[in-house]
Amino acid sequence: MSYVDPKTGYPIELANKVGHIKLVQDPMIQRLIECFEDTRPTDAVALPVPDGRVDLSAGCPIVQIVTVDGGQQAVPNIARPERQIGFIQVAAQMVRVETLDYLKAHPLADPRDVRQLLSKFTDHTLAALPIAGMHMPKMTVRESIREAIHRFLSTYQLYDALRFLVYREWRAADKDVDVPQMDCLNCNATVLLPRHAIEFVCESCSHGHKLGDYLLMSTDDSEEMGRLELVSSFRSALEVLALFSTIAKAREHPAVMDRTLFLLDGPLLLRANLARLVEPIRDFVADHRAAGRNIYLVGVEKGGDIRAYADEISAGLTEPGDYKILSFPFIVEQISGRRFNSNTYRNRVNYGAKVIVRLGVNHVVVLNVPTGAFALDPTVVDLVGFEAIVRILSKVVSYRYENALIPVVLINEAASISNQPSGGILEQFVKKILDGAD
Repeated sequence: MSYVDPKTGYPIELANKVGHIKLVQDPMIQRLIECFEDTRPTDAVALPVPDGRVDLSAGCPIVQIVTVDGGQQAVPNIARPERQIGFIQVAAQMVRVETLDYLKAHPLADPRDVRQLLSKFTDHTLAALPIAGMHMPKMTVRESIREAIHRFLSTYQLYDALRFLVYREWRAADKDVDVPQMDCLNCNATVLLPRHAIEFVCESCSHGHKLGDYLLMSTDDSEEMGRLELVSSFRSALEVLALFSTIAKAREHPAVMDRTLFLLDGPLLLRANLARLVEPIRDFVADHRAAGRNIYLVGVEKGGDIRAYADEISAGLTEPGDYKILSFPFIVEQISGRRFNSNTYRNRVNYGAKVIVRLGVNHVVVLNVPTGAFALDPTVVDLVGFEAIVRILSKVVSYRYENALIPVVLINEAASISNQPSGGILEQFVKKILDGAD
């Protein structure tokens, strides 16, 4: 691995061009290159058969879409490049289908009116974490991260959503509810979390804790976990909490839940210690469904191995509405290339099944649709609200990007933090703070 310029992030060493000669002479590599360069379409015989077709012309109850997405950017101190701070921006936006229909009918509308119309129902959550070479005064790095996480969750009232999930507040206290627990951050004793509590103490050593500590983001012991990954993890937590903050408030209003799609830009999964929230989310969906209530929740995967597989088999989904449900054994063996062992396989990170759907002539998307309890080999019956979700998404396709959806395009613009110019603005902002300027 070559040396990297800390300011640009690009390698500064010259690459060995002669090494390419030995590389391409290897017979195995030559066979791989032949497969790589083969541009012929996949043989129709090898394409999987669709599992079914959704009638896109049927009625759909959904009239509004709440979309959540986030962006992040690492900014170094120009004078001290070893010091870096990570900025996070998460946006939640609600758009009504009638608004999108109006914009389609008025393509020459004033951009200022369009922005005002769309930003009317957009909320932002902003956060920052120390990445490298810095911490808050009189605090350790660990304490700085922990305090920052707590402050941002408190400031944006996301503790309400976190409490809702951790304590499974949709269930009555006298029901069979698992008591969440964690290890004390001071003495490692087991701490049982008092129901509804945001702050609590360890009975063994009286060390104070906050509910944000339950996610263990500031105490990840993995040697592979870098600070930049911590920023990405916190962004994922903020996205889910922003989404469920809305769901928790709307769940007692059937008129709202029956008409609203909750859309996350990205897969429905939480990795590492954030997976502690997966089982509560599964339980919430299952409980909501068992009560005969509607919940329309979906994640959209725009990249990765499953997205690449969707492109490979898209010709097999011939008609709009065709879909292919992927089992987890198939994903593990045929897409990820690992061995599936039913005796040892445990999935604690996904709260949505993977479905490839053709929404239109030019749009094939990868959807994550919740099933409630985990389903190893899901069927269409397991997919909560699936047909209504597909119908509404087929009405909001965008041709701005390949396989794009209008709500996702809009939320990307609201949430993303680009390198330029936004990154430069943040860099100047950090410089002013460090220089003590106004």
